[in-house]
Amino acid sequence: MSFESSSSDARRAVITGIGVVSALGIGKAAFWAGLQAQRSPIRELTLFDTADFRAKHAAWIDDWQPRQWIAPHRLKRMDRFSQFACVAAHLAIADAGIELSHENPSLRAGISLGSAVGGFAHGEAQHGVFMAHGVKGIQPSLGVQCFGGSAQGNLAIEFGLQGPGVTNANTCAAGNAALGDALRLIQYGSADVVIAGAAETPLSPLIFAAFDKIHTMARGGLYRPYHRHRDGFIIGEGAALFVVESLAHARRRNARILAEIAGYGLTNDAYHMSSPEPTGVALQAAMRLALEDARVNAGAIDYINSHASGTPANDSNELKHIAAVFGDHARRTPISGIKPFVGHTLGAAGALETAACLLAMEHSWVPPTLHLDDIDPACLGFNLVPQQAQEKVMRKVLSNSLGFSGINTSLVLVAE
Repeated sequence: MSFESSSSDARRAVITGIGVVSALGIGKAAFWAGLQAQRSPIRELTLFDTADFRAKHAAWIDDWQPRQWIAPHRLKRMDRFSQFACVAAHLAIADAGIELSHENPSLRAGISLGSAVGGFAHGEAQHGVFMAHGVKGIQPSLGVQCFGGSAQGNLAIEFGLQGPGVTNANTCAAGNAALGDALRLIQYGSADVVIAGAAETPLSPLIFAAFDKIHTMARGGLYRPYHRHRDGFIIGEGAALFVVESLAHARRRNARILAEIAGYGLTNDAYHMSSPEPTGVALQAAMRLALEDARVNAGAIDYINSHASGTPANDSNELKHIAAVFGDHARRTPISGIKPFVGHTLGAAGALETAACLLAMEHSWVPPTLHLDDIDPACLGFNLVPQQAQEKVMRKVLSNSLGFSGINTSLVLVAE
């Protein structure tokens, strides 16, 4: 893999801008500083009463102030989900140094977004208003705020994105799927530029209760993937969007290229809505498909960003199937999970992890798996980067995102 000019440049997808909205920090620099500080923003949840829940912690953004990016007349028609997506897009576009605006729309600029629950939390809040005050109480624009594609529509209006647009709801794999779809849009020649990534605002009482009810969330305040005593994930909110361009388009405008989205794999376990399929046939296939798509040998991967949800079944299962694909190389390659830095942001998880991978590659800094002071015996024998970061030059990275209903996604990122 190289970024040298070739006849296929119009069909290769590269990332030229990063925009992050997270509890760890807003903007690429703040997010990176939080990663380097090796801190977690997870704390006791105070947004609503958790007395009836087993889980009581989350990661969320205090004092959200989107007005510096979004005009007031537009802001009042957006819920928090769409606001996160639009602000992350503003940050990514500024980082890429590209001109995309409502005033100069383009049929060659598109959108690929992911979200597990979309505007559900806002709909839940407005339902409470409706029950208390009737139709007169709800927001006039509610009908265009709470559906899954609302952020896509708002992005199109905000930046004049008249090309292809898609929003997927591939649960916790939605962020990876959005980037994979962006790669395909570039490969098929459907767009020159795609604003791609995911946003999630899942912190509402009903959503929290739903996950608490099926015992998937941790009871304590530490999010600890691969730990002997891990007991689930800790939910968070956030967004990460990227400017994805064809290599030819990026070269024409002398853009700084962060990495190529070189390969993508997508499969489904077809087994269970919340438990991983034990043989891992589909998960292994997703990783192999991504490697084949990228034309990269498993032994060339320098770092694996694992899904590492922190649930008892998922972590050891994922490692077992990474080992099946990568062989002895899996034992030598750093493998870590960054969800303790931001919480499990459901559909936005893969996008935030891609942002972390890109920054890690840029700075030759492998992010640690926080709070990993007692590794589960079933997870021993791997370099899980426990608690402290490691220095390493990384040119080829694989990132997994696994979702409820058995969705498996893998991305290969290549920087040269």
